[in-house]
Amino acid sequence: MLNTMVLVRTDNFQKASTALADLVRYGGMSIRGAPRIIPPALSDWAFEKISGEKPRKRFNAHVVAQIDLPPAKAIGRLMDIHPPAHILVIPPDTEVHRELLRLWGTFEKLKGFHPPKKRKAEESKREEDSRT
Repeated sequence: MLNTMVLVRTDNFQKASTALADLVRYGGMSIRGAPRIIPPALSDWAFEKISGEKPRKRFNAHVVAQIDLPPAKAIGRLMDIHPPAHILVIPPDTEVHRELLRLWGTFEKLKGFHPPKKRKAEESKREEDSRT
C-alpha cells in the first residue's frame, strides 16, 4: 500500500521542520522515512495539480514527506492543528504522487528533522484510557 504524502511550502527549512513536527506532535501522524527537499518548480506544479489553482505566493523551502494516514483523515487533522506553513495533502492515486515517488531517490534529505518523541494526541488518549 502506498503512503499519503504531504507537501510543505514555507519560508525556510526550519519552519518546514517545525510544521512536520507539529503534524507528529499535534496531528498524531507518523512521518515515514526522511522528508525530502524538492525543487520549487516541482512544488508549484504539484500545488497546481492538486489544488487546481496557480500558487499565489512564492516560498523558499519546499519539502515532501510520507505519512501514515489516509488522505481524508490527514486533511481533517490538518484543519484541526493549523500548522505554521502551507501544507497540501497528496493522495496516493494521483499523478503528482506517482511523479514524486518516481523522483524520490533524487531528492535531498531534509537535514536536522527528528520527529518528536511524544505525540500530544497519544498522551491525551492515554490519559483518557487511564481514567476509565
